[in-house]
Amino acid sequence: MSPFGGSTSASVWDRLDPRRFLQDSGRLSRVQAAFRAAYRLRRVGSIAVGTDEPTRLGELVGALAGQVEERTVQEYRKLLRDRSRNQSA
Repeated sequence: MSPFGGSTSASVWDRLDPRRFLQDSGRLSRVQAAFRAAYRLRRVGSIAVGTDEPTRLGELVGALAGQVEERTVQEYRKLLRDRSRNQSA
């Protein structure tokens, strides 16, 4: 699953700040916010990540303390459903 459209270097990251999916948006980095929100965009119990840097893994684990803004997640899910319906029509 790639809830934010693929690579973190994609142009969408210039336009979208994933911290808007969190209640405490200023506390976490964009990467942390994307990681935390990914658990709620589609209900999952685990996410696989790969890194050569132990500090990066620690950063992602720290992101789990963030609180998700449910209303924003619901709006995002609706946009995805609408987009899916439009593509299949």
